[in-house]
Amino acid sequence: MTARKRWSATQRARFFHDNHETCHLCGGRINAEVEGWDLSHEIPLELGGADDATNIRVAHRKCHRKHTAEVDVPTIAEAKRRELRNLGIKATPSRKIQSAGFQKAQPQRRASKPLDKPRLPPRQLYVER
Repeated sequence: MTARKRWSATQRARFFHDNHETCHLCGGRINAEVEGWDLSHEIPLELGGADDATNIRVAHRKCHRKHTAEVDVPTIAEAKRRELRNLGIKATPSRKIQSAGFQKAQPQRRASKPLDKPRLPPRQLYVER
């Protein structure tokens, strides 16, 4: 994976105007004074995309987050699984190991439940001599 670049305000403004102030994901116009916008990589860095001007597009922040969550993240995960499978590395099982478990313990005594054992007779406080 290549390191992510920090774009200056001047470069961000140039990208914004070069892309005609439109979101490359939904095609809608971006009103920069009212709504947030991001620089989006057309080909994600994790999938080998370049971190330069040829791979940068402008997108609404909402569209960019939705596209990242619904398209980019699953695609990147599948690419990583495919790479591991080609290297002969098996994925860990996703199911928990089933076991016999422990025996059920006796229920605890509650304050409202009386004791079942008999009480001792009251002790005499004063003994006559």
